Amino acid sequence: MIFLIFILGLIIGSFLNVVIYRLPEGKSIVDPPSHCPVCGHKLSPLELIPVLSYILLRGKCKSCGVDISIRYPVIELLTGIIFIINYIYFSDLIILTGGLIFSSLLIILTMIDFDHQILPDKLTLGGLGVGFIFSFFRSDITVIYSLAGILAAGGLLFLIALLSKGGMGGGDIKMMAMVGSFTGPIIAVSSIFLGAMIALIAHLPGLVSGKTGMKTKLPFGPFLALGSLILWFWSEELFDLYINLFI
Repeated sequence: MIFLIFILGLIIGSFLNVVIYRLPEGKSIVDPPSHCPVCGHKLSPLELIPVLSYILLRGKCKSCGVDISIRYPVIELLTGIIFIINYIYFSDLIILTGGLIFSSLLIILTMIDFDHQILPDKLTLGGLGVGFIFSFFRSDITVIYSLAGILAAGGLLFLIALLSKGGMGGGDIKMMAMVGSFTGPIIAVSSIFLGAMIALIAHLPGLVSGKTGMKTKLPFGPFLALGSLILWFWSEELFDLYINLFI
């Protein structure tokens, strides 16, 4: 079963690559079919096999020979691995399905924010709606808890945006409201602080070397997404560790 979940993750990861590339440019994610962005060569079924086709083609377009970004198979593999972790941690089918959707949304948002410094409403607000709807059927959280997560995480970042006078983007606010719809308020708010800590650590080398400053703009979404994903899986372990160390 783990192998099947991994294969599903690879297939979904291939689709995520399409969304990451096309959505910010306003293109349809279903038409035209997958093709080389340089020469327009339509990819055959054998060229669409996740990861394996990249290896067989040696990372080059079969038609024009242009290099294919290594990012495509990496995202496919990453999605497969994250799908396996979801399967290991969540035996309930509804929670597992929600987790797969939640994880996929975070992967897409991370890559789009890295590339374009935007977090599209179609994903954040659409994901918020999906997370809230799932709360009607999940056994681990209630509808009220999901709503509290939306208000707590979104509200906290909205307050930070007001106090920082534009230091926080609206996309980040909507994304964390989406996270709250899936996780509830405790994990969502904790994800904000964990994401900020990860961002600070990632930012430190640039600060020390002088290559970046405190006013340098960096996409915050990927760090929020990483913090959210970590706590989606390991919140109990990290909360227990925090209590044992500091309380």
